[in-house]
Amino acid sequence: MKKFFAKFAYSILPFAIFILCLLLSFYGNQLLTNHADPGTMHYGTTWPYTILDKYIPLLPGFIYIYFLTFPFSIFIYFYLASKDKKKLYDIFLTLCICFLISGVIYFFFQSRLIKPDYTPKSFTGDLLVWTWNSTNPTNNFPSQHCFMAIAAFIACLDCKQMKKPIRIIGYIVTSLIVLSTVFTKQHYIVDFFASLAIMVPVYLLIKHSGFGASTANAFDKFYARFKKQNKAEKRETKPQEEQPEKHD
Repeated sequence: MKKFFAKFAYSILPFAIFILCLLLSFYGNQLLTNHADPGTMHYGTTWPYTILDKYIPLLPGFIYIYFLTFPFSIFIYFYLASKDKKKLYDIFLTLCICFLISGVIYFFFQSRLIKPDYTPKSFTGDLLVWTWNSTNPTNNFPSQHCFMAIAAFIACLDCKQMKKPIRIIGYIVTSLIVLSTVFTKQHYIVDFFASLAIMVPVYLLIKHSGFGASTANAFDKFYARFKKQNKAEKRETKPQEEQPEKHD
């Protein structure tokens, strides 16, 4: 069991840092939008809308695939952690940088998505409308859901240690997730292409610069120092064995 968890232990801190980037970039801008007046910078405009979006149908059933984004991305993340440490750090850094870039874009060029008129007639429809209403219709360009789907796709494509069935499933699921963002009217089609245009160059830069490997070494040194300090503290707090009394 210890060996099993040892495969993933090093990936916990990077994962927590990524979650922090997500919270800051997405929900930080959501808070600004909550207090923004129409017409102001943080309220957002519908500028990413194109004529193509008019012809993309609303398919409520895709909301279930949309909800797969986080659990499937987390699965791929930790599966990658068990197979290829360097590749994991490449993906980790790419996601963090892309999410921070998106946060800056949301701050200065906020977009607002207009939802279609739709009356739900089933549980699936109710779930779709609940999803629409769960957050402000902002933080759309670029799509962070697409960031995660593209990152998972790249991981499946670039990690040769992944088993073939996992890779094939990864290609299919991530493609469906991208489609779900537009079929559920959570994003405009331009949002996906913006995510793609940002993420691919960032990933290639990190991959070929060796920045991922340098980051992995930095984390390894941190973990080694932490373990060494932890062992030293245990030795200091360990009660000394009582010496047997000597009798004359």
